[in-house]
Amino acid sequence: MLWFNLKLTPTIFKGTPILKNISITCLLLLASCYVAMPYDQQTENLIAPPPLECTITTSLESPYFSLGTWPSDTWWEIFDSPQLSCLITEALAQNPTIQEVETTIQYSKQETIVAKSRLFPYLSFDAEITKSYLSQNGLYRALNPTVPLNANLIDLSLSLQYEFDFWGKNYNIFLAALGETLAQEAETAQVRLLVTTSIAQAYFALKANLLRKELYESLLKINQGNLELQKLMETSALSSHLDPLLLEESCEETNKLISSINEEIIVGQHLLNYLVGRGPDTPLDIDETLPSLPPSIAIPENLTLDLLARRPDLMAQIWRVQALAHQVGAAIANFYPNVSLTGLVGLESVFYPKIFQNQSKTYNVEPAVHLPIFTAGAIQANVYAHKASFDAAVYAYNNLVLQSTQEVADLLALAQSIYTQKAAQDRIVNASQTRSELTTLRKNAGLDNRFDEYRIQIELVNRKLENVSLLYGQYVATIKLIKALGGGYQSKYCIPLQADGVSS
Repeated sequence: MLWFNLKLTPTIFKGTPILKNISITCLLLLASCYVAMPYDQQTENLIAPPPLECTITTSLESPYFSLGTWPSDTWWEIFDSPQLSCLITEALAQNPTIQEVETTIQYSKQETIVAKSRLFPYLSFDAEITKSYLSQNGLYRALNPTVPLNANLIDLSLSLQYEFDFWGKNYNIFLAALGETLAQEAETAQVRLLVTTSIAQAYFALKANLLRKELYESLLKINQGNLELQKLMETSALSSHLDPLLLEESCEETNKLISSINEEIIVGQHLLNYLVGRGPDTPLDIDETLPSLPPSIAIPENLTLDLLARRPDLMAQIWRVQALAHQVGAAIANFYPNVSLTGLVGLESVFYPKIFQNQSKTYNVEPAVHLPIFTAGAIQANVYAHKASFDAAVYAYNNLVLQSTQEVADLLALAQSIYTQKAAQDRIVNASQTRSELTTLRKNAGLDNRFDEYRIQIELVNRKLENVSLLYGQYVATIKLIKALGGGYQSKYCIPLQADGVSS
């Protein structure tokens, strides 16, 4: 690479006021030429979140949704479960994944400080003592015969280096680093949201499995009672051996289900302890009682317009897009001259007693301009490479926007379906419960036998098992919808880039 290097020595300005005024004017003009990627180019390919008015209107027509506010940052309190709140609070303090991402924020902040330091002069102090034996016939000794052969050179200097950022290259690098830090902050909020929602799902899954286990154990007792009665009928020659065999199979199937649900409970306990940041065998005092759900799911107003600022993953991606835009600006600045100033002032002497005398002072000022003339396309290729990274980040952001709105729409539909099914299942369970009670009354009156009672009780247990699955589905749908709405996150900063026609 061929560089045009023009060094301006202080003598140029000495006694030449015209040249001095021209130079100052040129520097002021250069300072006004800040290079940046045009804003319209940054936003030309960004898309706004698609409208969800139709989906929201349809959801609000059902009794399970209401127009309300966004989730709070302590959204788990809507379930009114102190135990869940304690688990999540503990996880926020000691979950290793959260601790890891919080540490990366500190790393990004320090990198931002390093990038910012390039905007300021670099000042350093050097102290050096050189001991040497000079050749008596050497050039230095021949020109300075009074210098002793055993020479000590003492050098104390204060040096200054400063690059004038006329084109905003270093400022763009600083803004890019700042954007990465803000993106990391949003990413940390996203990790917290993932951990807290995972804990809530694991918590309710464990409670639902404990409730299923209780129902399976009651089903086993019913089958065992039925089996004993069938064996008594077989002994009395009132039935064949076929019915007891079928009931033995049913008992073994129920035992398998109990064994399977026990495994799920143990694994669920391990998962919950892991998410909280504990060892897998830490005791968990959790019973099968499920806390009540909120009476309705709140759909926030201006959902589409405010979704960007409410979702940490979207904010993290838009900050990365902004950071890459500044990197493009920094790459473009490489086309322009680099203006720098190097200065040095200090003391230098070969005699210790004279080091602090006025005659020992030394200084040097070296302004310089570096202009790239021929780089074989390297600078242009660097700009294209950063522009390609920027475009890729924009399209990744657009894809995330579409995924986010689809996720919200899907979860609204899922929640409505689950709540509707659960309401129907409640009616089925109530009807089955009434039928079981009537069958017991009829059996006590001699109108039905105990086999009819067992059959109705088995049907009732199966209806309750289906009801538990739908109840757990309600919890999951509510939690996932809260997660899709950002889980109480709200950006503390103005949105740096938005699609045309969308205001902050």
